[in-house]
Amino acid sequence: MKEKDEIRLSRILSKMQGASEINYPWGKIRVNIDYINYSAGGKGCPDSLLILNIALPVMGEQVSIKVPILIEAEKAGMSAAMEDLEKFCNRSILGTMEGGGSSFIEIPMLVVTERPRSGQKKESAILKASFNIREVRFKE
Repeated sequence: MKEKDEIRLSRILSKMQGASEINYPWGKIRVNIDYINYSAGGKGCPDSLLILNIALPVMGEQVSIKVPILIEAEKAGMSAAMEDLEKFCNRSILGTMEGGGSSFIEIPMLVVTERPRSGQKKESAILKASFNIREVRFKE
């Protein structure tokens, strides 16, 4: 893509950053969207990420799920974008994601027991994911 297109894409995506709350009778859901631009210097695989973080109360505990939305600006189309997807997945498995540790994906798990003892822990596991990929045009 031309540099001006990457700047335009960055401008469009950066406007999506923000936070909001939705109130339900059983509690409050918080939605946060962060934007990460990897396209500077041609190191992006993908070029950009929108990180969607949703937090809500479940059984008296605040849990959150975090997922990336991958955005690839690719003049060559789908086949070249698939190469960048593979690089992204490999970096995630190897734990070499810039700014995201081992992954931008965090999935909650609650262990319901009569006598909780150990509090909480963080685990990493390899998980197969499905990607719904489609080509789109610029829309502001």
